[in-house]
Amino acid sequence: MIHYPPLKMKSIPERLILQSGERYTMFSTKDGKILGRMIAGERRYGKIAEEDFEFYPKKENYIHLYIVGLLAKVKGQGVGRDFIKFAKHLANNERCQNRVTVYAMNNQEGSILKASSPFFRKCGFTSSEKPGLEDTDRVIKGLKPIHGAWYCSLPMYLPVK
Repeated sequence: MIHYPPLKMKSIPERLILQSGERYTMFSTKDGKILGRMIAGERRYGKIAEEDFEFYPKKENYIHLYIVGLLAKVKGQGVGRDFIKFAKHLANNERCQNRVTVYAMNNQEGSILKASSPFFRKCGFTSSEKPGLEDTDRVIKGLKPIHGAWYCSLPMYLPVK
């Protein structure tokens, strides 16, 4: 009689991400509900680029993973942070070299409390636009922005280590 070693059970993760092109959907493995969505893809920055958004300071040409949109259907459960971790994983290649960028849109629903730049800042993003970054840091501390109108959009990036 042949004896096999006992099977080691691996736990199923709480969340799975399904990819369709540049669209990523996060599901709960407990109940199958959609937890959130992210749209992200590699983009080129430089003189020949179609979209000439500058994120990284003093960089002429580079490829980066650009987060076009991120929506967590449930708040306060780490869905957004898990998507950021996943974006870092996607950008960990020879082309992107760990560069992740986003335009943080801050005027949704007209409230600084619902702005996205504080979320991205807490996830480690920074910006070359210092007044917008200073205002974001003030909002995180519970203070009001001081540089006039709250920034509608703030180009942000993860520093490359």
